[in-house]
Amino acid sequence: MNLKRIFASLTFRFMFSYVVGLSLAVFFVLALLFASYSYNYFSVVNQAVKDESARLLQLYGTGGRAALDAAFAQPQTGRTEQHFLYLLTDAQRNRQAGTLNAWPADNYQSWGALEYGVSFRDVNDTGEQMVTHVEALDNDQLLMVARNYSDFILFEHIILNVLVRSMFVTIFMGAIGGAVVAGRGLRNVDTINRTVQSIMQGDLSERISVKDSRGDFRNLAVTVNRMLDRIQTLMEGLRQVSDNIAHDLRTPLTRLRNHLASLQGVVNGEAQHIVQALLEEADSLLATFNALLRIAQVESGNRQSGFQPLDIAVILRDVIELYEPLAAEKDIEIGTDLRSPLPLSGDRDLLFQAFANLLDNAIKYTPENGAIRVRAGATNTELWVEVADSGWGIPLADRDKVFRRFYRVEASRSQQPGNGLGLSLVQAVVNLHAGSIALTENHPGLKVAVRLPAAA
Repeated sequence: MNLKRIFASLTFRFMFSYVVGLSLAVFFVLALLFASYSYNYFSVVNQAVKDESARLLQLYGTGGRAALDAAFAQPQTGRTEQHFLYLLTDAQRNRQAGTLNAWPADNYQSWGALEYGVSFRDVNDTGEQMVTHVEALDNDQLLMVARNYSDFILFEHIILNVLVRSMFVTIFMGAIGGAVVAGRGLRNVDTINRTVQSIMQGDLSERISVKDSRGDFRNLAVTVNRMLDRIQTLMEGLRQVSDNIAHDLRTPLTRLRNHLASLQGVVNGEAQHIVQALLEEADSLLATFNALLRIAQVESGNRQSGFQPLDIAVILRDVIELYEPLAAEKDIEIGTDLRSPLPLSGDRDLLFQAFANLLDNAIKYTPENGAIRVRAGATNTELWVEVADSGWGIPLADRDKVFRRFYRVEASRSQQPGNGLGLSLVQAVVNLHAGSIALTENHPGLKVAVRLPAAA
């Protein structure tokens, strides 16, 4: 499976976006919870430091310096946020007593000092990570009560690392899961596409496999197969009716034409002209029925078994050589630009007939002293053939309709003979070879572009 297709698929992009969004949302919620916990933690610590400072002031007021020394030496028990450090200094902050050896470099009493906030300090910087409260005593002495919060900083870094790494792991695992789900979905879609393409080429017996499918894809495949069964039944019935009509009418028409041909040598005068006109009408009707049968045969897809390696350039040169005398009668110049070889796997007779129809139409609808240009080339994956003329062209509104059977542009009905089946046959042949056909403006005239898959 092509990874580029998987990553570009709608399923993968949807799942990846969902996982990323969900991970960020969870990260945001957990960050808010941690911020709330930090706020509560430092609120408790700051209040505990202030309460301890008030207790020491009360002891000092009743017992003086001796009471403070006794309090400093007393073992601390209870919750961790109530484990304090003490320092008693003179006015110049020289140590006199306490459990701290020296005055800290900074006095953290503001919001930035974690009075009520979250800190992301360096986890190794443990010397000055303290919340402090200072009270002035007699004789300009200073009493500091401090609480070291380096344990919380370590906890903070652990939580942050866990959150960030968990988010990236979740996104990575979500991407893998999305790729797996998208890959399975693409395999099911590719199966349906291959089946539909085979059906478009004329094999109405093809069905979507439901062997490894389950869930919604299986239900979809079963529904599509039922639809194809119904379409095949209707198409076979319609094709059978059309074939029967064409066969049944072609036989009496052939007999009628033969009888008229036998009369042609017997009658004289005006009657001979009438017989000749009837013969021409019979030939036109037979040509129409033969064209219908040929289109039905092409659309059935049975001719694919006779595909063989071909060169489109050789077929085009044969078609041009056949129609050059007809073009010369109208002084029409046929220019060519054929880049040989142009390899293709296909049916030579059908391709010859299709390009002959295109060139015949170009000559038929190009005025005298006009020009026709036939070009052909190839890309890495396909061959292209263009037949451009300087004729009347086809109105934009009619360009899709001219491929219908018996459809003819209104302006051409009275000016050129025909049955409206030429382009229908061309489209049937092109579809049989898994190609496409398009009509565009040539300024003046019409340009017919045919694209066919190149041989491997």
